[in-house]
Amino acid sequence: MERSNIIWKKPGFLIRRLQQIQVAVFLSECAGIDITPVQWGILTIVAEYPGVGHIEISEELGLDRSNVANVVNRLVSRGMLKQKLSPTDRRKKDIILTKAGQKLIEQVESRALRAQRKILTPLSEEEVDVFVDLLTRLVRENNHLGRATLRLA
Repeated sequence: MERSNIIWKKPGFLIRRLQQIQVAVFLSECAGIDITPVQWGILTIVAEYPGVGHIEISEELGLDRSNVANVVNRLVSRGMLKQKLSPTDRRKKDIILTKAGQKLIEQVESRALRAQRKILTPLSEEEVDVFVDLLTRLVRENNHLGRATLRLA
C-alpha cells in the first residue's frame, strides 16, 4: 500500500502525528524518569508561578480542570508538589513545588529542551521562528474552539 495522497495533505492529521512524535521523543529523552509531558507542563507552571491554582494551570496549559486536579494529586502523592488552602480565597488551593519537585525539574529540563531541538532539527532557525509564529497564530485564533481554552492575555 502506498502512502495516502489524501490524508498527508490534511493539517489535522499532520498536527496530531507531530504531537504523537513529540510525546514519543519526550518520553525517550526522559527514559528512566517517571514523568509525562503533561506533568512536566504542570511542574513548569508551578515553578514559574508558586502558589498558582488549578484554574490558572488549566488556563495556562489548555487542560481540562479535572485533568489538572488528577495530575496535581498524583504529583502531590509522589512528593513533587504541595497544596494548601489559599489564605485569601478559601475556595482555592495554592500549589507549590517541593524540593523533590525542583530536583525533578532540574533533572528533566535539559532533556525536554533536547526533545524540542530533536523535533525541530529539520528546520532552519528562520523556519523554526516562522513555524512557531504560525502555530501561535493558529492556537490564538482557534482557541475558542477547544474544549479547554488557554488564557491568551
